[in-house]
Amino acid sequence: MAKNTDNIELRSEKVRNIIGQIPPRIIRIGITVIFIVILGILTGTYFFKYEYTIETNATIEQENDTTFIQVIVPANELNKVKKGHKVILSFGNIQNLYNQRIETEIQKIPNTIQIEKKQGFYLAKILITNNLMTTENETIVLLEKVEVKAKILTDKISFFERIIRPFKNIMNGKD
Repeated sequence: MAKNTDNIELRSEKVRNIIGQIPPRIIRIGITVIFIVILGILTGTYFFKYEYTIETNATIEQENDTTFIQVIVPANELNKVKKGHKVILSFGNIQNLYNQRIETEIQKIPNTIQIEKKQGFYLAKILITNNLMTTENETIVLLEKVEVKAKILTDKISFFERIIRPFKNIMNGKD
């Protein structure tokens, strides 16, 4: 006697149709939720702005009561840096001064590019004619030229604009 198990149907056609169908209401709600989440994220990237910072190095030199500061601005970051932008100089690389900082502003950016050790940069200049004061109101006297870490705080920019800016530059023919 041959077993005919291949022709046995475990479920009727109606049950298979119900199981095989995804309810359209759940699909619509899922698509709507995904759309709202994506729209919320895009809206957030347009409205929420953050300060873009450029981390670099600076040299400080003092003669009498005048302090000369030269901040290295990478050549590819020059379009983000302007006169008046805030610069924070930190003495973290100098022993016993890890928490000392100086806050100042960029006064001049010469349009001469300099190249050294396969790097292109500009030297932003800052001149301080009174005492060199830290953010903790302590006076600093430099006996020699000092290299410190610097952060340049540029304009606030939205994440959306940060993504779109390179495409705008390409469309306008800028590099």
